[in-house]
Amino acid sequence: MKWILSDPSGWKGELAKKVLKPVDSNGKPLTCEAHHCDGGFDWTWTQHTGWLVPSKSTGGKTVVTAFDNGDARGMEQPAMPSMKYSRGVKYQIDEKNMTVSQMWEYGKERGFDWYSAITSVTEYRPETKTMFMYSATAGMSGTKPIVSVLDEVKDGTQDVMLELKVHSNRAGMLGYRALIIDPEQMFKK
Repeated sequence: MKWILSDPSGWKGELAKKVLKPVDSNGKPLTCEAHHCDGGFDWTWTQHTGWLVPSKSTGGKTVVTAFDNGDARGMEQPAMPSMKYSRGVKYQIDEKNMTVSQMWEYGKERGFDWYSAITSVTEYRPETKTMFMYSATAGMSGTKPIVSVLDEVKDGTQDVMLELKVHSNRAGMLGYRALIIDPEQMFKK
């Protein structure tokens, strides 16, 4: 194991040495206490689809994306479930210095309406220079049919290039994950 991208709480011994230290975009260390960091940096909480982005990783810096479901953010549950949020997030990891900076996030400002308690996706698409995101159970309340939300956002921005809402036909019916399929590649001879 080279590194651990996680809140440092609870890690012991040799594993504690592998936990990355948050820095700002200039490499200045951020202050982190009680599961929270200053400077807008946040860890992922119950994340899914953590992927390396080779096309963005250069000069000893590794770029990683993840869907941060956001459950138990800061190691606690909010007073009301509707206070939860999910987000797509992109980090840059400096393996030599064992640091991590948060480069981008999307979804926090959408609040509970975009919150997904399960699975979901954040994936960088190099051919379009966009982030593809799928919030599988957006705004799930347990009493209404679920609306899954697919978003494609211009990389590094909040500019939504495309948003599709997939409505379930009954409460409790939900999607799991989404992916983009290129028919030309699939059916290539």
